[in-house]
Amino acid sequence: MLTLLVEDTDAGPARLGGAVITLGRIAGNDLVLADARISSRHGRLVRHGGGYAFEDLGSRNGSLVERAGGRTVCKPHQPVPVAAGDRLLLGDLQAPVVVRIVEAPASGAGSWAGGTVVARRSVADPDAVLADEGADVTSLRALFALLRDLSGRVEPDEVLGRIADAVLARFPHACAVSVLQRTPGGTWITESARARGAGGAEDVQPSSTLLERAVGTREVVAYVPDSGGPASVAGLAGTVLVPLLAGEECIGVLHVDSKKRPFLAADLGWLSVVGTHAAASLAVARRFRALAQRADELTSENRALEKARRLPRPILGDSAALTRALDQLSRVAGTTATVLISGETGTGKELAARYVHALSKRSDGAFCAINCAALPENLLSSELFGHRKGAFTGAVSDRKGLFEAAGGGTVFLDEIGEVSEAVQLRLLRVLQEREVQPVGASAPIKVDVRIIAATNRDLPAMVQSGGFREDLYYRLAIFPVRLPSLRERQGDVDLLAERFREAFCARHDKWIAGFAPDALAALRACPWPGNVRQLEHEVERAVILADEGSLIGLGDLSDQVVERSASSAAGPAVLPEGDLRAVMAELEEQVIRRELDRQGGNRTRAAEVLGISRQALQVKLAKWREREDG
Repeated sequence: MLTLLVEDTDAGPARLGGAVITLGRIAGNDLVLADARISSRHGRLVRHGGGYAFEDLGSRNGSLVERAGGRTVCKPHQPVPVAAGDRLLLGDLQAPVVVRIVEAPASGAGSWAGGTVVARRSVADPDAVLADEGADVTSLRALFALLRDLSGRVEPDEVLGRIADAVLARFPHACAVSVLQRTPGGTWITESARARGAGGAEDVQPSSTLLERAVGTREVVAYVPDSGGPASVAGLAGTVLVPLLAGEECIGVLHVDSKKRPFLAADLGWLSVVGTHAAASLAVARRFRALAQRADELTSENRALEKARRLPRPILGDSAALTRALDQLSRVAGTTATVLISGETGTGKELAARYVHALSKRSDGAFCAINCAALPENLLSSELFGHRKGAFTGAVSDRKGLFEAAGGGTVFLDEIGEVSEAVQLRLLRVLQEREVQPVGASAPIKVDVRIIAATNRDLPAMVQSGGFREDLYYRLAIFPVRLPSLRERQGDVDLLAERFREAFCARHDKWIAGFAPDALAALRACPWPGNVRQLEHEVERAVILADEGSLIGLGDLSDQVVERSASSAAGPAVLPEGDLRAVMAELEEQVIRRELDRQGGNRTRAAEVLGISRQALQVKLAKWREREDG
């Protein structure tokens, strides 16, 4: 504890304590001297050995220490020991401000948060920062090289690494450099650390009290850890803390340790400039990183929106049969498995294939569809596999096939059951080897595509009859999915009809209010052999025929739909005669034959709808055929 008295004022003695006591003109100093001759941070009293020493902080008008009639000129940042009875002559040395030291400790080392402060320097006062750098050409060169190296750095880790390297190079006795950051909860954490040599930086932090004081006073602080304190575990000889100020905000603290000797007052000027520029570079780098992260987030959001925009028209319906099929499609979409989609004509097989592609990892690639039944064999081979110039008449140039052109995407082979045996053989090679050989080419080409195939035919039956290669079928049917017919989708007719009405009202610029009850009942009762496509066309026709603002009535529907719905609703006109066994047998035959007609002769699907095995259906049909032949 020191007792100081400012002479020629009415103020009484002031008792001040601590390892460092600052004197200056502005508020924030421990002893405020409101006089124009005094600098804003003029000087300070620092624990020194057994007592205190006065240090001029590079003041504008200088300082003297007077003892027993003798005077000592205080050179900037060079401590001068003081004792009780000494006088500090500050400011204008002809008419100074006089501070008399009334009482001072005679012994005992000053301690501050586990160490003795040996030097401090402001990072906010340019005069104090650069006071003793003028003659140090080596320091200025190192400083210039670092600042030039930092300019343009936009990665925080890179900025911190460059600063650490420069500090270790500038101070050979320094052993470790780290940057500490205060969390929102008030605790200090190590953001970056680097040690000299191959070993890692030891995570020995100064006390939070010392960190808070350095930040609060905005000063570079050099101190020697007390023996027995937490830092002594590392055998440290000295430590320096540099507040990193970005404007008025402290964004961290540069922490440098030494195991050879303490940091001196002369070291602090260089570190002050480094800390100031490092704070600016680090603030810019952090903002740049935040902007880059936000840009990445926006890019991801835009990609997600673009992907959502490219999603195909949703497959409408909430029936159990459709929900089960859609769940299977969504599960297989994220894999690379080949998919075989089966279903009657008009059930939406291409729509389902686009749904799988849109949900897959290949969604950014091309979706190439081809109807295998629409092209003759030679033209289909050319479309799928490509050809070379001169391979056949009309091949005037090389042409990429669908498999090559859709690299990274998906190829959809519709009506796969219609391809010839020669094309089947070439498709088998694509599935097995993932390569194609263009027509007229001498060597195959590797391709990267996913294959989705679709058919309305009974491929297992075709395999049994020899109409389709068994090995190709099992390659295609790695993940078979059957789309239910509209007859199996209980409740979906109303939903689809309403959606189609809205779409065609917009397309044809008409307003149709809805469906009359009898028309809706007819739509529900119709067996829809053409499935969703037939329903779509029927609703478009009805929208065109209906009067503006009216409901779609039974008269707006086609005769075919009205007749089929009436036939389906009526059931058998007359029950057969005979005993119960004969009647039940005849009714069973009528039901089975009606379902076969609805399924276009597809025995597998008819058996599924009827709830019997395909083998059982085959036995019944064979029995009825023998009866008819007999």
